[in-house]
Amino acid sequence: PGGNQHQTCTEDTRVHLLHDIRTWADDPATDKQIFWIADRAGTGKSTVAKQIVTEWERAAKPVVPFFFSITAADTMSNAKFCSTVAVKLAGVANLGSFRTALAEVLRQDLTVETLGFEEQFKKLVLSPLQTTNEPVLLVIDALDECDKSGRFEILSTLLKNLNKLPMTKVMITSRPLPDINQKFQNQ
Repeated sequence: PGGNQHQTCTEDTRVHLLHDIRTWADDPATDKQIFWIADRAGTGKSTVAKQIVTEWERAAKPVVPFFFSITAADTMSNAKFCSTVAVKLAGVANLGSFRTALAEVLRQDLTVETLGFEEQFKKLVLSPLQTTNEPVLLVIDALDECDKSGRFEILSTLLKNLNKLPMTKVMITSRPLPDINQKFQNQ
């Protein structure tokens, strides 16, 4: 899920797109919380996602990548999405309040992974993130490689709850599949 199978951008490529992403991600005043990159397969979307993740990690900015892939069981559905994102957020150095809140959630309910997707998201990600005051970038790559019902749940949950996390931004890459297009157009 960390995207280790991907390379970063070759120098002096994707200059304008990377500039637009950096500008959006670093702008605390923007109300646009989602940056969606949609294009055909093989056009470098994952490379761009890996580039942004690498830059944020090097700058010690809170970034959480999740790279979907149809070649790995854990990343072809949303089953491990919330727990993976929560663990990665807990590992971010300056998110101590997140770790404390997550530990309390787990202390109260060790069966949280048996809940439905939105409840998992609320307990493992949303609620603990609300205790922080740090900008966080969530990078979701190849959303189209998640099964259709899984990506529907992810998008529905994000679109419904992201306004409760004003310091959080989400960069999503995918092919422009009709169900994903429709979900974004309905917002």
